[in-house]
Amino acid sequence: MKKLILFIVLVAGLPALLSSCKNSDEVKFGSINANTVESTQATESSLMPTLEVKLPPPYSLVNINNALEEYINYRLWLYPAKVKLNASSKNFDPYIGQAIEVEVRVYEDNSGGKKVFAQTNIGEWLVEFKIGNGIVYCDGQISKEDIGLWPEGNDVVVGSFEVQIKEPHKPNYGTSTRKDAMITAAEKHLKDICDDLLRGEGGDIWVGTTFYLEDFYEYTDVVSAWLVRPDGYVWLSPMYFTEDNDVYRATGMKGFGIDDITKWDRYDLTRYAFDKGTQDAVRKFTCNG
Repeated sequence: MKKLILFIVLVAGLPALLSSCKNSDEVKFGSINANTVESTQATESSLMPTLEVKLPPPYSLVNINNALEEYINYRLWLYPAKVKLNASSKNFDPYIGQAIEVEVRVYEDNSGGKKVFAQTNIGEWLVEFKIGNGIVYCDGQISKEDIGLWPEGNDVVVGSFEVQIKEPHKPNYGTSTRKDAMITAAEKHLKDICDDLLRGEGGDIWVGTTFYLEDFYEYTDVVSAWLVRPDGYVWLSPMYFTEDNDVYRATGMKGFGIDDITKWDRYDLTRYAFDKGTQDAVRKFTCNG
């Protein structure tokens, strides 16, 4: 049963609970708005452009650099190697306090489609970059063994830079009008759940339940909430967003319950996700009807 729970956690999208992860090591993370590079931590003088003109817009070495820094921090914060099942050749933990070298490549397939990747000097894997709602983000790491994921076609090196691996901190999930609308939709969905639980059979046991909505990047499709009853019972409640004419709706997905997660080892994958998800929650309320 515990293995099943771990699998569901990864699929449900722990912030990442992100629906497009390629494996347990790969989650989506955010960077900066591609049109606001002035506010980025990286500067053009710290980068080494070679053929940056080959980058498809709105990519630049600046927003790629920042997306990678956010990705690395996200991995270290939520998926550190010390947590069970997280150790892999793609971990950044051994390099904290060091600088790694990064080479940015553009792959072009036979139809002219372009994809942006980065190669580092600490592994044979590639990091893939994508754009969502105007945000350049890292979509995870891929190896040649990942069938169907390794890029095909010719590649061109468009620039390089160094990234300093720092001690992790809470990810910069960002704020925006769009994200506010998504949070409002998630809150409505969770308050509907609260009302249903209180009105249902045995509803008294849900009085005083604390709802924690995990923080998330605004391009995320799937987020999760943790429902913690006063008696210690925990329910993971994932949901996905849909949008119609700028109106967002959150729809529930299948979750699962845990009798007393505080009895689990703190470095168990599910326990660690619970601790981070509740501590970093973007919204929290008590279900009292």
